[in-house]
Amino acid sequence: MSKRLILILLTFFSLTNNISSQENKKYRFLKIEDYKKKYPNRNISFEKGKYQIFNNDTLILDNDPRYSHSKSIDYEFKDSLFLDVYKDLVYKKHHLRKNEKKKYMKLWKQPIKIYFDASLDSFYMNKIKEKSLKLSNNIDSLNISFVDSKEKANYLIYQLDRKNSNKLSKEITNNNYINYYNKWYKNKIYNTQLEINLTKYENVSKEIHLNYIYQFFYRSLGNFSVSRLLPCESMFSSCLRNNKKLLENDFELLKYHYSYGICKFTDLETFEKNHKKAREELKNGRTMKFLHFK
Repeated sequence: MSKRLILILLTFFSLTNNISSQENKKYRFLKIEDYKKKYPNRNISFEKGKYQIFNNDTLILDNDPRYSHSKSIDYEFKDSLFLDVYKDLVYKKHHLRKNEKKKYMKLWKQPIKIYFDASLDSFYMNKIKEKSLKLSNNIDSLNISFVDSKEKANYLIYQLDRKNSNKLSKEITNNNYINYYNKWYKNKIYNTQLEINLTKYENVSKEIHLNYIYQFFYRSLGNFSVSRLLPCESMFSSCLRNNKKLLENDFELLKYHYSYGICKFTDLETFEKNHKKAREELKNGRTMKFLHFK
C-alpha cells in the first residue's frame, strides 16, 4: 500500500465484517449493535434493501458519504507476547503509576520533516539521516524527509555544548543530556524537538552519544515508554545501556505501530476490546477488516 494512501486515513474507524459486496461501494452494512452505537438517535428501517441477514447477524444499511473515500484494511494478527510488549511501550500497561493519566496511542499522521540545526555535529546528522531513511523506506505509513529551514520543519534536532548555548526549545527544561518533546492534538503527533546537550559529557565518545541519541529518536516516533519485558540490548528496553541495537522485534513493533490493521489513537481498554472482537470474528471463520475514513 502506498504511503500517501495510508497517510490520508483518519481516526474514525468502523469495525465491519468482510462482505465482499461491500468493497469499493458508497455504503456499507453494519451489525445492528454497531449501527446503534454510531447513530444512537436514529430510527432503524427494516424496509427491503435497507437490511440483510448474514451469518445470523442483522446488518443495517449505512450510507455514510465518507465511505466513497474510505479503505478497508485487514486485521493484523499478532500473538499475545508481542501485544503485551507493545501495550507496555504505548500504554505503560505494566508500570503505569496510580496517579498517572490514562495513556493513548500516539503517532504521526503527516510526513515528518526533519531540520538539523547548524549546531548539530555532522557525524550525528548523517547517522540520524541513515536510520531515518531506512525506516521511511521500510514502513509504509512512516514518511520521513529532511528540509533546509526550521520554518519548513515539524521535527527539530539541535545540539548544546561549550561552544553553543543557544537553546531552541522552550518546552524541554532541565535536560542534562538528551531528551525530546512531542506535541500532539487528538493523539496525532505534529511537532517534535530533540535536544542533545553534551555540555557535561564532552569527553564521552561520539559512538556512545550516538547510541543514546538513537534511543530517544526511536522513542519519539510514538511517544514510547521503555519496557522491562524486552532484552537489555533492545532500543526500547528499560535497561540503562550505551550499546543498544534496533532488534528485529523492535523494528516489528515500530512497523506495527504504523500499521492500520487495528484502530489507532485509542486508549488501552478500546485497543484490547478491538483485538478481542477481531479474534472472535476470526475464530468464527470470518475475515476482519478495519475501515479507515479519509
